[in-house]
Amino acid sequence: MMPPAAPAPPAPPAPVPARTRPTLRQHVAVWYGIVGVPAVWAAHVLFCQTLAATACAGGVPQRNGEPWPVVHWTLALACAAAFALALAGALLAWRTWRESAAVNTPQRDTFRFLAWSSAAVAIAFTIALVFTTTVLFALPLERLCGALR
Repeated sequence: MMPPAAPAPPAPPAPVPARTRPTLRQHVAVWYGIVGVPAVWAAHVLFCQTLAATACAGGVPQRNGEPWPVVHWTLALACAAAFALALAGALLAWRTWRESAAVNTPQRDTFRFLAWSSAAVAIAFTIALVFTTTVLFALPLERLCGALR
């Protein structure tokens, strides 16, 4: 009786072919991370501040303003939409940074640095968006406005 044969070692993974240039999707992802995610955060802050300020100007609830439940739900939807856009930008930037190692051009280091910067900026502004949203909903805006009447 012959002993069982040892299993064959696994085949090494196929090498990832190096691209010679970054793709258009990678360029868009880098610039969306650097410029788009901060713009999403800024637009979110301006929209939420404007909505809350017009609902309660100077501590006085406005008669022609939206009722607080509508303001609250509008703020929640704006926060969810901004978070989705920021998170998508952060994930795309992170993925592009990881993929930038396969780029093989003379400007490889420049593109890799831009991709890393894009991921860092997008992640930082996504965290800032979460912080802004947390503060927005942690403050009792309706009670603050009603207490100042």
